[in-house]
Amino acid sequence: MGRLPIVNATNSLDQLSQILTRESIQCDLLAQNIVQERDVIKRMALSEFVSINRARIEILEGLASVKGGLDAFVREFGSAYHMPEADRTLTEILHRVQSSQAGVILQQYERFAEKVRAVKQDISVNQLLIKNIQSFLLRAMEAHRPSPKGEDLYTVSGCRSKMGTSAALIRRRG
Repeated sequence: MGRLPIVNATNSLDQLSQILTRESIQCDLLAQNIVQERDVIKRMALSEFVSINRARIEILEGLASVKGGLDAFVREFGSAYHMPEADRTLTEILHRVQSSQAGVILQQYERFAEKVRAVKQDISVNQLLIKNIQSFLLRAMEAHRPSPKGEDLYTVSGCRSKMGTSAALIRRRG
């Protein structure tokens, strides 16, 4: 397919810019929520997780709504200009329009995509923090568990033992 008529696309591109702006605002809210979550994780303020998760759900629902609008835009725009289903992507539409407004919106979309990558990275950092805290707590509980007593205990190296940490002992069976 060739170039799309600029006159017919202008109103649609204005609508697209508004959708991307709303999506970017929701992404900013999500980034703030993730920073709040990280603070709660570091302070281990478990009671605050409920409010943070509620806020996150609202933000994600808003993002889903905006995403639905963006998907509908791409479908309708592609259909109106008889674009094949495989070519109905936002970037392909913006490249085909070939106007200065489309170029500006493509830059807006690229900035938004960068925000999304940063948010994903922040989420993975929080997940790692939580995993490390869980691991630390499990090790602390294991270290303070009383060791089993008895004659049938062996260390990992196979030596007989009457005492030791439970994580390093194996009980003889049979």
